[in-house]
Amino acid sequence: MGKKFNIIAFLNKYKTFLLLGAIGLILFHNYLDIVLIVLLIFLVILALLSVRVTMMVPHISIETITASSILLGYVWGWKIALGFGLIIGFCAYALNGMLKLKTIINILLMGLCGVVAAIFANLHYSFTIAYMLTFLIRLILNNLIFPLVESDWIENMIHSNGDPLFNVLITFQIMNLIYWLLQILRG
Repeated sequence: MGKKFNIIAFLNKYKTFLLLGAIGLILFHNYLDIVLIVLLIFLVILALLSVRVTMMVPHISIETITASSILLGYVWGWKIALGFGLIIGFCAYALNGMLKLKTIINILLMGLCGVVAAIFANLHYSFTIAYMLTFLIRLILNNLIFPLVESDWIENMIHSNGDPLFNVLITFQIMNLIYWLLQILRG
């Protein structure tokens, strides 16, 4: 027999994150609908799993939080995207014990990417162009900021260029599919 799920232990262990989620629901209640809630649950699970994989693979950052922030910013606006990028980014890295200066900067850039995507949406760029331009901006910011924080140029090169490249080549396919499904659902 497997271990039984203990709801009290779960609530005690994750009370801070559940409280942040409840605060987020209260703050953004005007913007939420069923499709967004289901999408947020999916994206949070994807984010937590991708950061967990990052923890297991040294010097590689496979995260989907930035891409999710871009999608949310493009479709639902900058407030949801910024909140998602900052809150889920912080929670995902904190749960995996990976908080350091470089990851905090990374979390800030995750939220910023959602804001930039919302700007591109307001300028009527297509989702594909907005996604690519946002990651180009992220790539430039990575190459400007990370050398100031970390002196290891090989790790900086991998994280500054490899992370956006992974998100453009791999994660974009998932986000584009989700965007396409959202367009069908929204009519």
